[in-house]
Amino acid sequence: VSSLRVVGGTEAMYGSHPWLVSLQNRGSHFCGGSILSDCWIMTAAHCFTSLSGVRVLVGEFDQRVHDEEEQVFLVKSVSVHEKYNPALPMNYDIALIELNQRIQMGGCLPMVLREVHLDLVDRAKCKYVLQTLKGSMMNQRLVRPQPSMTVLCAGPETGGRDACQGDSGGPLVCPAGSEGHRWVALGVTSWGKGCGRSWGNNSSRPPSKRGSPGIFTDVRLLLPWIKGLCSVRDGPVSDINGVIKNPRLHGDRYDNNRLCLWSISVPPGYSILLEFDLFDLENDSYCRYDRLTVSVGSHRPVIFCGSVLPGPVLLNNSHNATLLFSSDVSRAGSG
Repeated sequence: VSSLRVVGGTEAMYGSHPWLVSLQNRGSHFCGGSILSDCWIMTAAHCFTSLSGVRVLVGEFDQRVHDEEEQVFLVKSVSVHEKYNPALPMNYDIALIELNQRIQMGGCLPMVLREVHLDLVDRAKCKYVLQTLKGSMMNQRLVRPQPSMTVLCAGPETGGRDACQGDSGGPLVCPAGSEGHRWVALGVTSWGKGCGRSWGNNSSRPPSKRGSPGIFTDVRLLLPWIKGLCSVRDGPVSDINGVIKNPRLHGDRYDNNRLCLWSISVPPGYSILLEFDLFDLENDSYCRYDRLTVSVGSHRPVIFCGSVLPGPVLLNNSHNATLLFSSDVSRAGSG
């Protein structure tokens, strides 16, 4: 990857970003992406105007040579978010690529030459910057941003560090937990105004000179779309006595890569009591993989995983609660 593609970055260590992929057309890199599973890649929707000649390279570190662990795949299918809007400021800029074969996992799987460290921008400030850019796109007339903002911003106000051309579709990641051995994708590189250009004083600049932080599609907001439809019936639960289960049939195992959400509501004067008849999810001491999260208002969520049957959970003076089941891409329990 050319040093011009990442502004203010440094050369990445070999094998430090094993989840990255290179999308290439006739041997030339045009976008990045990240591995979701052994046959699915997450990238930006705007990367795809055509599928002709597109190849996906896994294990690519130096494009000038053939890397030892390099794997090459063809595209079986591409799913672009149905609400994707290519007009700036882009929204829902996300796509999923299905590979024609499975990735052989293991080893270093090194990917890309350069990396850059960016701090997240406060959401209110991100909205304001987008407003100044949208104003410049509409004859300098400021208008309110679209209410369905599906992006987040990252990068310093003074500029100098940013993603750039060729980085589209690559992930914005951060370490999860204090150990730093596990990384989480926060965003998908979408667009920006001027690679590495400062943006703190946009309002005093002419439209052509305004800049922006890096603009990334917010992965968290689009998780239900990424994970696909829940394989069991989810939604509201309002009966006096209700049963929530996943999988649907006893003896089966729940599906991988799913997100299911149930909302429970009871009349005033009642409280919510959760009782577990069966509980068997993938076990992890931090519940990082498959888990059930119980949320009530602004209180801290309670998270369950493993195969130990939880005791009854009484949510005193709570008329509403949310149960969120999430599974990752491997292993499954009986639910």
